[in-house]
Amino acid sequence: MNADVSGGKIGDWDVTTLIKFVQDQQRNTPVLEYSQIAVDDLFVLGNLTLADKITFTKNVNFNIVGITAGAAPFANSWVNFGAPYHNAAYWLDPFGFVHMRGVIKSGTVGSAAFVLPPGFRPPGEIPHIVLSNGTTGRVDIQTDGSVIPKSPSSNLSVSLDDIPPFKVA
Repeated sequence: MNADVSGGKIGDWDVTTLIKFVQDQQRNTPVLEYSQIAVDDLFVLGNLTLADKITFTKNVNFNIVGITAGAAPFANSWVNFGAPYHNAAYWLDPFGFVHMRGVIKSGTVGSAAFVLPPGFRPPGEIPHIVLSNGTTGRVDIQTDGSVIPKSPSSNLSVSLDDIPPFKVA
């Protein structure tokens, strides 16, 4: 479309009237907000801004350490704490972030509790402050996938719930 803007006009509109019309349209047209919308596929060509959070309601399949077929086994005497806590588990979301949860106990502090498989490992070592036996502990996740409770963690309980999601390599 070619617009002739000579003489301060665009088509039959003078520029001032056109600007006023566009401003009125923007001011009087409400921003659409949906409390819920369902789509099969979503393609965003510009920016997608989320004002709150993303909740995955389907295909959230945690790999439970030592239990799920193909999941990492426990090492160095570490085991799940048991009820009322989640078992140690990890999950890779569609955006490439690993989520961890659960509480473990009884292993050797400073030794790997388990090793995340390829595709679940961070690009660099990540130290995390966690809750351990009611106080501060530490868990390092290494580039080889080793999940290592370190001092000052106690082997009475180490929470993986406090580890924020991290991007895989």
